[in-house]
Amino acid sequence: MGRGDVCPKCGNDSRVCKNCRFFDLNSYRSCREEQSEWVKEKDRGNFCGFFESKESAAPDPTLTAARNKLDSLFGKKPPNQNEEAPAPQPLDLSDELADFLKKRQK
Repeated sequence: MGRGDVCPKCGNDSRVCKNCRFFDLNSYRSCREEQSEWVKEKDRGNFCGFFESKESAAPDPTLTAARNKLDSLFGKKPPNQNEEAPAPQPLDLSDELADFLKKRQK
């Protein structure tokens, strides 16, 4: 991925800090690569020699295992990549709203 590459869908720069696997807002200069130079604009193309696309970076198995353990501890099931998340159901608050309005009118 070169500095001048752009996203075919939105036209924004592709080689930017925010698309790099080392980008981390909690790190010094927002970068986990200690030898990189400071980049002011994290969403603009730059010349960083340490850039690695998030897409090409393999997920860290340690982090994945830790996340799965936390999810099981709190009763969450790990997401299945083949299943779609169920659509959120709209809340029916008509009875609660009617009760609230009746109390407010008194």
